[in-house]
Order: sequence, then C-alpha cells, then structure tokens
Amino acid sequence: LWAAPADAGRPMIVNKVRLGEALRAALGATADSCLLPPSMALQRGGAVLREGDLRDIVVRTMTPQLASMGGEASFSDFRLPPFAFLEHPQQKVILEPLQPAPGRLSLRFAVLEMDGAVVRRFTGTAFLDVWLTVPCAAQPLNRGDRLEVEKVTWMRKNIAHLRAAPWDGRGGPWQLQRPVGAGQVVYQDDVAPNPAVTRGGIVTLVYESPALRLAVQGEALADGMPGETIQVRNLQSRKQVYATVRDGSTVVVR
Repeated sequence: LWAAPADAGRPMIVNKVRLGEALRAALGATADSCLLPPSMALQRGGAVLREGDLRDIVVRTMTPQLASMGGEASFSDFRLPPFAFLEHPQQKVILEPLQPAPGRLSLRFAVLEMDGAVVRRFTGTAFLDVWLTVPCAAQPLNRGDRLEVEKVTWMRKNIAHLRAAPWDGRGGPWQLQRPVGAGQVVYQDDVAPNPAVTRGGIVTLVYESPALRLAVQGEALADGMPGETIQVRNLQSRKQVYATVRDGSTVVVR
C-alpha cells in the first residue's frame, strides 16, 4: 500500500483517511466493505509491547505494595495505550513509583535505555479494587442510637466505592450521628462517643460559689459531654439554667 518507514525504530502513524485511500487504490470498490481503525502505527525494527504486556507490568510492579494494604486487592478497568513501540529490543518499559489507594489510579510509564536514561514517558489508568470486611448496620439505625454489638454485622465491601473511611469497630461506647440503613456501612464519621449526660436524664444540679454549695435534682434538657454547657431544669423550682457537665451524674452552675 505504501513504502515501509524509512527510519528504523521510528513509528509511522497512518490515519483512517490515508488508509482508506490506499485500500481503495489497491482493492477498488471492495475497500468500501472494510472496517478501518482510527489510525494504524508501523515501525521498522525495534520492538513493541501490547496493551496486555503493559497490564502485566502494572500487576507485577504493584503486587508487593498491594499485599500491605490488607484485604483482597485486584485491578480492573485498565485504560492503557494499545501498544508501545521501542526503538530497539534492549529498551525496556517500567511503571514509575506511585502510592496506591483504592479507586482510580493514574499510571506513568517510562521507556528506559540500557544505561537507565529515560527516553520518553506515557500514561494510563487502572481501577484498584480492595475488598475488606467492614462494620455495617444489622438493622435500621437512627440518629442517637447506641452502637451495641447486636446492632452491628460485618460484611465484605469494596472500599474503593466507599465515601469515607469505615468505622474501625474499636473503643466506645458510641452512638450514631446520622441514620444508617440495614446493610449499609458504618463510617468513622457516623459515630461519636456516648454523652456523659443524656437528654431527659436525672442529674445532680450543683450550685457553687465561694461561700455556698447547694445540690438539687435536675433534668438534663440536652445531651452533654464533660466540660460542655447544657440546659438543665431545676426540678425543685422548675426553672431552667445553664450548667456545665462534670460527669455522668453531676452538672454545675457557678
């Protein structure tokens, strides 16, 4: 159809229009039945890596790093060049270092000479799936519910599709800050420590001053952690006051 590339190791790109013209000149009307690619690349000599070869480089290079991530990690949805020409067989292609994280990864390849010098670079992407067992709601949970053992189940999830870090299941006691549906992941930012004082709870309301200390029963009108200020109803006078939470049973007015 045309002369081969004149320079060894230098690819020649033939676009769809030129390829169609050459086929029509050679085949006549039969060329109209041909399916043509957007472009075609040719090279005299050298070597070529196909997309599958590039995919193997990614998997081989990244596998040791994936082992340290925990869970079951694998690649999917590669978006790589269909080929990579090398000027001569002694050149090689490497994947440049990157820090893997679940989700879409940007990949950068380098073509190296025998002495390690970078001849050129090209890019691609791949999706990193990481399957882990994470805590999920065993039943529909509402905001303010205590996160007790029987309300949590552990399920295998692809964390590449999670919106944030899942709850690690440690510490507590905890309560939920937002509703979570049955089977949905419980995220770290969904949980908060149980308040020391809960709304509606009966507490000791202490009035303190340099010359006076008075203690009466009160009703907490809001949740509160130690050091926080909440509204409390004095059950003796029925008046509402602001008091500081000292512990799970005592609030103080100064």
